[in-house]
Amino acid sequence: MKLTFIKQILFDADDTLWENNIYYIRATNDFLDLLVAKGLDREALQNEFDELELWVVKERGYGSHNFVYILEVLYERYQHLINYGDLKKIVERFEKHPREPKLFDGVIETLTQLKKDYQLYVLTKGDFKEQEQKIINAGIDKIVNGYFIVPEKEDEVYKQILLQNNWRAEETCMVGNSPKSDINPALRVGMYAIYIPYADTWKLDYEEIEPVEARFFQVEKFCDLIDYFS
Repeated sequence: MKLTFIKQILFDADDTLWENNIYYIRATNDFLDLLVAKGLDREALQNEFDELELWVVKERGYGSHNFVYILEVLYERYQHLINYGDLKKIVERFEKHPREPKLFDGVIETLTQLKKDYQLYVLTKGDFKEQEQKIINAGIDKIVNGYFIVPEKEDEVYKQILLQNNWRAEETCMVGNSPKSDINPALRVGMYAIYIPYADTWKLDYEEIEPVEARFFQVEKFCDLIDYFS
């Protein structure tokens, strides 16, 4: 099915345009490794991390700085077992990733092709300055027509974007890797949605997809979007 009637396409950023969550996973595992080496149970530590992460996201929002805050809180709990120098090394490695986003294969070429016939926008959640800088550093700002950076991607956010831009839901498509943030809310407000699965999608972004016949599609990689739009 060709979606040539679509007028604007919205793209998630993290783990759709470029790798992101893998750096959080690596930093988490590096930190937990320090404690496991001291004899602590990894499963119990992971559960402790997950509980703290849920609280931080709810109270402080998203962003690299809040992830580092989680590590610092855990360090304070276990500083009698590990030294600050080891934590600092993990944080320094982690903080390099927003400065040089690693785009998935074919992103630039695909966006450049799609721009010939569609209005393109990025819709991402998180810290405004951090997300905007990643969009700029990746060179995406030079291709898309604009971007929306919001605290959370919920049904009401999608409705407001449609309303404020005078877009019709049935002429708008969302592309992303997150069932919770990208696919389900877009479908619920009447938009089309294309799901690009990613093996390391953040666990807080996962939920069962609620597919809507004729408005939900799935591709294996970013460049496969061309099959639907040209």
